[in-house]
Amino acid sequence: MRKQYYFYYIIFFLSVLHYTGIFLAPYLFDINSLVSSFIYSIYALECHQMSSRSFFVFGHQMSVCARCFGIYTGWLIGLIIYPFVKKIDNFKTPNKWYLILALTPMGIDGTTQLIGLRESFNELRLITGLIAGFIGVFYILPVFLSTINDILKKMEG
Repeated sequence: MRKQYYFYYIIFFLSVLHYTGIFLAPYLFDINSLVSSFIYSIYALECHQMSSRSFFVFGHQMSVCARCFGIYTGWLIGLIIYPFVKKIDNFKTPNKWYLILALTPMGIDGTTQLIGLRESFNELRLITGLIAGFIGVFYILPVFLSTINDILKKMEG
């Protein structure tokens, strides 16, 4: 098996682990609040965790907001689909306009809320995050795997 596949599986495993923590923090809240608080604090480094912009599971707020949850869900779905639509050792990224098009809804939603034109809602945050996370895989993963491939080639030769 090519080395890129090992790195793909490592990225996939770490992504699943990260995604699990989103649910683990609220699940553990009533069981072990110290561990739950620790998990929440880790995710606080990457998300504002505003309760009004978050979904609740197991009776408690998820460890990330609705938009971040959408991004991570889209990322994970993209990782699952990726090897079925593109070879792992194909490091070519799609045309940049697809990325711009995919990020536009999230940009419009976030910007119009930021400047006070309207208040967004969690379902829209989730959907715009899903689109961005899903498409992001097809740009980030090839660049990362290409970089790893270049490093391995330099180490071998």
